[in-house]
Amino acid sequence: GESSELHLTYARYLAAGMRAVTAPILLDKTAGKAKGFCNAPMLVKPLPDPRIGRGLLEALTKKMAADSRTEADVQRLADELPEEFKTKLATFFRRSTELLRHFFSLRSVFNENEDGNGGIGPSDSQKNRLTNIVKGMEKVHGEMYALTRNLTLMESKMFKPIMDQLDWAFKLHREDSSKSSGGFVTVARGGFVSVAH
Repeated sequence: GESSELHLTYARYLAAGMRAVTAPILLDKTAGKAKGFCNAPMLVKPLPDPRIGRGLLEALTKKMAADSRTEADVQRLADELPEEFKTKLATFFRRSTELLRHFFSLRSVFNENEDGNGGIGPSDSQKNRLTNIVKGMEKVHGEMYALTRNLTLMESKMFKPIMDQLDWAFKLHREDSSKSSGGFVTVARGGFVSVAH
């Protein structure tokens, strides 16, 4: 409120004073590397009032301490997770990422070929490859879904971003399939069941 308005006014005052003092120096046509800076006047009150500075320093210190605690809490939480769970999470992440990489790469080829500029369209092998990639994504998604049903709420939430990415790819694929004149596999609707917060 009033305190931040005072800080803003003081910041504007400092900026205006700095511009007034430095403008002639920057415009000076003095030759050499110094460009007139050797003649720069000494700044009067280059730092804010100590009360404002102390308040800013206290706020920054509190923020840094809170961030440090948060990072330490996250690290402690990650360290407490069972190794088997961490391995499964990493494996599903890698499998999903690889499938999504291939999906989006092939999808961009399909979109480029449908640009209306005489593209020949996707080949049968590309269509088959996309179908297999989507089936692979469905398989990984199903495995994760089955796994998350038997995990704690916190652990199941760790899989949600991966599953959401797959759900997004399925949505795009359905949209592409509805625009396409065949060759795309239709992905079954469903996906991740929302976890209660």
